Amino acid sequence: MTRTPIKALVASLLSVGALTSHASSIYAPFVDMGAYPTPLIDQIGVQQGIQQFELGFVVADATNGCVPSWGGLSALDIVAGNTQDQMVAISTGITQYRAKGGEVSVSFGGENGTPLMTACKDVPSLQRAYQTVIDTYGLTHIDFDIEGNAQEDQAGLTRNFQAVSNLQKAMAAKNKLLHVTLTLPTLQSGLTQDGINIVETAIRNQVDFDAVNVMAMNYGPAVSDMGKAAIQAAQSLYSQLDTAYKSWGAPMSSEQLWQMVGVTPMIGTNYSAGETFTTLDTQNLAAAARTNGYGMLSDWSLNRDQSCPGGSTAVSTSCSGVQQVPYEFAGMFLKQFGDHWGTGVKKDPNYGGGGGDGSWSPSQVYTNPMTVKYQGATYEAQWWTKGDVPGQSPVWKQLDGPTPTWSPTAAYSGKDYVMYQGAEYQAKWWTQGEVPSAGGVWVKQ
Repeated sequence: MTRTPIKALVASLLSVGALTSHASSIYAPFVDMGAYPTPLIDQIGVQQGIQQFELGFVVADATNGCVPSWGGLSALDIVAGNTQDQMVAISTGITQYRAKGGEVSVSFGGENGTPLMTACKDVPSLQRAYQTVIDTYGLTHIDFDIEGNAQEDQAGLTRNFQAVSNLQKAMAAKNKLLHVTLTLPTLQSGLTQDGINIVETAIRNQVDFDAVNVMAMNYGPAVSDMGKAAIQAAQSLYSQLDTAYKSWGAPMSSEQLWQMVGVTPMIGTNYSAGETFTTLDTQNLAAAARTNGYGMLSDWSLNRDQSCPGGSTAVSTSCSGVQQVPYEFAGMFLKQFGDHWGTGVKKDPNYGGGGGDGSWSPSQVYTNPMTVKYQGATYEAQWWTKGDVPGQSPVWKQLDGPTPTWSPTAAYSGKDYVMYQGAEYQAKWWTQGEVPSAGGVWVKQ
């Protein structure tokens, strides 16, 4: 077999990239889709004006081997016919977010679970697993978060990038692009040797990737200025990429190199003692990214972009451990990085999901805690529902608005109010189908 010299291979990839890309400033925060309740990405995205998300993490099913799954849970296997509530919420959220102009990337790997590249023992089976996820969610962007032991699994890495290269070629044959990013651990001095090996393995196997996204977090020894550390890590990555491409005989311009730089800090309190990424650090990193022209910013994670209950500073998967207003970190990044993969999200703080204006739709699937507007009132879904009319089914809990009209099919709990023939009644205990009247379960107000 004839082997293509590395310098010719890299030059070929660069020429393709030069024809298909342009300078961009992308902010794509990570979202932990294995969290419960499932993050409502369309509501968060539209309400906050976020243009795209990195959805994590897809790994191998812990019991079924080479089967893609959110978080490794069998209930969240990405297979045909899986109508589990969280799976429906994920697919519904993606569909509704795209309808509002947003776009998503799915991240494979992460810190926990078994990567598909490890569980799938040959290139065809691994490629099929990735293709299943791509087809299920209609993806044009994917990410590989490679950390822990996976960084040293050379056989798995080679298998991984051979499969990805095949996928990109198959998409190209259909005049489509499959965008790839690599999310890798970093020191302030840049990628470790493991990280450099991963990048070289991707290039050697003809993978065209948009950016190397360094995880600027948890350095180990306490770092007092996390913003400065993240900026230094980005500069170090720039230098490493510059050196590498020159050594491969395919030097890049400064603008091209910066466009391949991505940075993901862990907002708020980090796992390494003494490390806290503050809102000031965010301002400084975003400003440096804008000045130098980084291609991408992200953060871990959108789930954490809020203060902890009681002002706790402990590390948490659901809050930042610092005092902030909800989505304050996201807002700061968006001020500097507002480009989009999709058609573009128009910020609407009043968007409530479902219909385009947040109104209830009989054909839409809703899961807890999605909300809708119906007949002037706001309702919250208590579990999976489709076609159940708000105010007429126990699946809906009214949050505000006028007193609902009594329905013979709705279940009412004690202290619930209804209107019937122009009068207001309150239920004394649970009831369904009992016509409001003086006496009995109903008390006329």
